[in-house]
Amino acid sequence: MNREFLVNFVCYFLYDRSMNEDNIKFRPFNKDHLSLIKTWLKKPHVIEFWDNSSFNEPYEEYIMYSCTDASVVQFLIELDNSPIGYIQYYWASKIRDGWWEGYPDDVVGFDFYIGEPSILGKGIGEKIVNAFSKFLFNIPNVSSIIADPSPKNLKIIHILEKCGYDRIKRISTPDGPAILYKLEK
Repeated sequence: MNREFLVNFVCYFLYDRSMNEDNIKFRPFNKDHLSLIKTWLKKPHVIEFWDNSSFNEPYEEYIMYSCTDASVVQFLIELDNSPIGYIQYYWASKIRDGWWEGYPDDVVGFDFYIGEPSILGKGIGEKIVNAFSKFLFNIPNVSSIIADPSPKNLKIIHILEKCGYDRIKRISTPDGPAILYKLEK
């Protein structure tokens, strides 16, 4: 059984059947979405907080590798069946290189951005985080969700707090300073 089939199967049972909230859906990411991701990564509002300086051949290889790596699961965010952004979750205990070593197996983290500028400032980010959090808590063995925005990313910090995430502490990550947020099941 291939990974794309499994992701689609999980999405069908955990998300599509119970959580089509506010017309937001998460479509499993595949190589056909790369050109859209490249376009979004050039947008000033994405560049500000999403390091895209390495989006060249090695980054494309990383993205495609992530599509086959069970520790990172990627999606396009859709609103009313139109792609508006990117979101991924990862099993924290499986991520290395100075990120989440020592975290328990039941913790997942996520990262996202809204790529379409016309969607910004309309409250969609909060709806995305709420819907994705519910989706993640429907995955067996997930007990908590973490996020690590830059201290400068006041919009996502506000969204996380509105969605019930607790501010844990300031941390250092390979990408620089961050604030660790956590939501318990």
